[in-house]
Amino acid sequence: MNKLLLLALFTGFSIIGIAQGDSVKVKERKNIIRWNITPMAVVGPKSIVFGYERVLKNNQSISINIGYLELAPRTNKEGEIVQLFGDVKRGGFDVSLDYRFYFKNRNKYPAPDGLYWGPFASVYNLNFEGKSAVFDNGIQVNTVGIDAGMTMFNFGAQLGYQFIIKDRFSIDLMLMGPSFTRYKFDLAFNSEIALDPDDPFYLGFEKLLATLIPGSEIILDGADFSVKGNTKFNYIGFRYGVQIGYVF
Repeated sequence: MNKLLLLALFTGFSIIGIAQGDSVKVKERKNIIRWNITPMAVVGPKSIVFGYERVLKNNQSISINIGYLELAPRTNKEGEIVQLFGDVKRGGFDVSLDYRFYFKNRNKYPAPDGLYWGPFASVYNLNFEGKSAVFDNGIQVNTVGIDAGMTMFNFGAQLGYQFIIKDRFSIDLMLMGPSFTRYKFDLAFNSEIALDPDDPFYLGFEKLLATLIPGSEIILDGADFSVKGNTKFNYIGFRYGVQIGYVF
């Protein structure tokens, strides 16, 4: 997934390098509708997030993104203690808002073209529901229903660069955006055979979950989920991404 994101960045810069040389500014346009391609690469191919940016006075703008997130299907690995069944339900959402200050003296053209910075707030939710098979020496010994969800509340500041090409198209690179992140994690098990707190299932499930929801291993560290529970955790987050859009 990270390779796909790097490929998108490389492709974007290549297009920009070609287009910037003969880009012609016709008139100032204040609106952009965008497609954020990052969730498709990082979360799953069925994730789709769209955005809208409106330029305000003094080279400032406000931008909002909203969309659907769905974790990519996971392929079980041979020898794992816990394996997911194929009927797992996945879902989630992404809502974000940012206010941008374009560097008037640094940028050649007025907003929304050029280098910018600004505060942002976002909410991400990822969840899945289904059943897992528990194995011991290759033999299935239990079936456990899983209902898990994670919500991240982010508040931070970002630095980015937006290229306007041919006066009609945009490539928005959110280069870096450190944030304060509040994690909320909910988890419930429904086991056919009662689970012991020392059951290897928990170790296997924690490893499985780490491959599904990035950062979950940090949240689960030290948490007690013998049957069900929830936990909240403060940590440092980071925003980045690539968006392509139409200017009007």
